[in-house]
Amino acid sequence: MELEITWKRAVRVWWSYLWRNLTAIVVAMIIGMIFGFIIGFIMGAMGFPILTIQLVTAPLGFVIGLGISIVPMKMILGKDFGEFRLVLLAKQTSAATTDTPPQVIL
Repeated sequence: MELEITWKRAVRVWWSYLWRNLTAIVVAMIIGMIFGFIIGFIMGAMGFPILTIQLVTAPLGFVIGLGISIVPMKMILGKDFGEFRLVLLAKQTSAATTDTPPQVIL
């Protein structure tokens, strides 16, 4: 049964996502600093200028943050919020959507 989208329910979902996202951001920053330090140290030892090191490590930090950003959303999907659960519903039931993993075409 579909429930009405109220501010109270929206805030509960938002808060659930927000604190998990803030935690993921801190984790991404720590991982980015570790990888950035290692790459920066190696490139510095090889004689690369600081600007080049920054141009390599900044996109790396972005990619790490982008990759981790999906984790909080995955964590709240299916979560029980007491009077409701956050789930994904198919618009239509078809044979193609029943227990078949998505196919990746390269």
